[in-house]
Parts: sequence; structure tokens; C-alpha cells
Amino acid sequence: MSRLNIQGAGRDDSQDTRVHMLHDLIDITDHSYPKHLHTSDDTDLILYLHKLKSAKRDESGTVICKMAVSTIGGVKILQHEAKIYEAPNTQPLHGNIMPKYFGLFQGTVEGQTVTCMVLEFCGEALTERLRDQKESFRKAAIRAFQELHSERIHLVKGDRGDYKHQDIIRRPDDTPCLVDFSRARPHIGPCHDAEIEFEDYKTPTHWPTSDLVCGELLAVADDAWVFVGAFGPIYYYQGISLEEHWERNKEGFVRYTKEEALMLLEPVIKKYEEMLKKRRMALDKVEEEEESF
Repeated sequence: MSRLNIQGAGRDDSQDTRVHMLHDLIDITDHSYPKHLHTSDDTDLILYLHKLKSAKRDESGTVICKMAVSTIGGVKILQHEAKIYEAPNTQPLHGNIMPKYFGLFQGTVEGQTVTCMVLEFCGEALTERLRDQKESFRKAAIRAFQELHSERIHLVKGDRGDYKHQDIIRRPDDTPCLVDFSRARPHIGPCHDAEIEFEDYKTPTHWPTSDLVCGELLAVADDAWVFVGAFGPIYYYQGISLEEHWERNKEGFVRYTKEEALMLLEPVIKKYEEMLKKRRMALDKVEEEEESF
């Protein structure tokens, strides 16, 4: 299987030192590989674990072979994803918040066209939501997505509905790595992500009021439980009295007297504070469980 030239005609390959044949990259003498990982009915892709030929004795050298066998849809997905990995703006992220990329290869195996993308095996995918991970990892995951959206990288991994916590890998050093760029596309315009910033989970943050915050970033922050919802048109302010809440939310009670508004506010604020308490306890428990390991 030979390497595909994803960047197309006009590319200067005179200084190209990349491996051009898959059998020069993958160790085919180790019969403990390949190991089947996953078959996707949605994308017609098959994932295998394999081993690099160049791996040293003290290194695992494990890679992911993401394969499409005689499927036009699968090939298109791999070609699109390869363009994302080979784009100059994403290459500084390889081996960090993106896997190392070793190339896209294609050939004929037993009469079938096989296309194979080779990526670094970074670790295990999250099996639980971001809110079930310790705070430092949640923050790092949000920063990883923000880095994609930054002016330097200018990339959107997907729409709000495309986000899946399973696409976040925990590296051995406990840092996040993002995978599956099959729906990625260039970012259009500047990214308004300032309201995604948060100090710590103990300080509740309201959902952003701006419609310009990217949907993908909202999905990540929601999964990490960064934001807590308001109750109707009323905003909750931690540590202030009932009357102060009324003073700051008068516009929501124009049809009521002050006494009526306070009577309406009191049970709602109590219920909201109970929700915040449960959130705090749940996140504290995550931190305690992580520390016990």
C-alpha cells in the first residue's frame, strides 16, 4: 500500500522524508498484531491497533490503523480527515492535543481497495462525561477545544450536536488528546469564547448571553458542567440577600409589588441553591475519588 498525496498536484516532494509504503512503516513481523478495536456502522471504518517498525525496545510504538475497505463513503471520510492532519496550521498540535499523523495509504488487498490512515495511539477514550473527570482535566479539555478555535489554528472540530466525550482521549500523562476530525472544517470569522473561561467549579457561572459563542465550545463546557442555568429571566448571585436579588432583578417583576416579588423569589432561590449544592457535592466527590487513586 502506497501513500496518497492528499495535498494534490503542485506539492514540492523534493525534500520529502516521509515513509511512502505502509509495509515500511508497520511492523508485519510481530504476529501479535493487528488487534481489532472497533467497527463503525455509521462510517464504514474499522480500527486496528498495530505497531511501528521503527519502535525502540523500550517504546510501545503502538499506532491506530483507521481503515476503509471497498467503501466510497469511508474513503471520503479518511481523505477529508487526512487533509485536516496535513494542513500546516494543525501540524504544531500533533503529538499534543491531536495524535501524531503518519500518513494515509491505499492499495489493493485480495482484490479489494483498502485505504488506511495511521495515527498515534494516544490512550483510552473517556467512558464518562467531562463532569465526571477531575477539574484539571476538564479545564485542559476545554483549552484544547479553544486552541482549535484560536486564530492560530482556526478550526472547528464539529457542530454542537457532533460533540462526543468519547472523542477525548486521556494520554498517559493525564492530558487530553482530541480525535475524529471527520467533520472538521475551517473556522469562519473570529471565535467569541471569552465567556467560556472559568476559575474553578466552586464558582457557578451563568450560560453566555452572546449568540456568537461557538456551539462546539458550548457543548464542551456543558459536558464539563461549567455553566449553570438561570431560572427564567432571573439571575442568581451567590452570597447576596433575598432583597438584593429583587433589587437586581426588578425588571422581571414589573407586574408585582415588592412583597409579592419576594414571596415568589424565596422558594425559587432556595431550589436553585439546592441544585448548586448538589452540583458542588458531585464535583467534590470526583476530586476526592481521583485523589484516592
